[in-house]
Amino acid sequence: MPVVIIAEKPSVAADVAKVLGVTSKQDTHWQSDKIWVTWAVGHLLELKTPEEYDESFKNWRGSIDKLPFIPEHFELKPITGRGSNRKQLTAIKKMITSKDCTEVVNACDAAREGELIFRYLLQLANINKEFDVRRMWMQSMTDDAIIEAWGQMRGDKEMLPLADAALCRSESDWLIGLNGTRALTAFNSRNGGFNVTTAGRVQTPTLC
Repeated sequence: MPVVIIAEKPSVAADVAKVLGVTSKQDTHWQSDKIWVTWAVGHLLELKTPEEYDESFKNWRGSIDKLPFIPEHFELKPITGRGSNRKQLTAIKKMITSKDCTEVVNACDAAREGELIFRYLLQLANINKEFDVRRMWMQSMTDDAIIEAWGQMRGDKEMLPLADAALCRSESDWLIGLNGTRALTAFNSRNGGFNVTTAGRVQTPTLC
């Protein structure tokens, strides 16, 4: 039964496949009888915007009285604009929901964003079966580092605090950034025009 390894980008997947002896290259993954190595392309998914929950938010001025908007459940959508995204997303979902898959390994970057990329993929797949989830924690991409990460994989329970931190950061940025941007834009456009005023963790210290 194959183990599905998800790397953050194609070059990393190629390095992991080479070190683990997976030599058959497919369009969306590397494959052997026991291991499939696939890849994201950075972030493949993002949180839906307010107007995708409630169409009244398409009118920024008209929806000001409904702020702050806090969804009951955050929903995901594919990131558009890159032609390969949809194909890769479909392939990853098919692999990890396959009856042949018994284990999924996160080989995304060893940081909070790498954890978020992986967790969003699992969330989108809406898996209704049990399998093992483990983590290859690679601080570098040397052959020795990959072999060490493969031989000393971390369990899912150990990674849950990092996953929670990643989800919290993403959702907090959404709540403050999107609500704040809409409120500030409405305020700065009150005398005419449409003066977009962005707010979020990148531009402001609000999340501090």
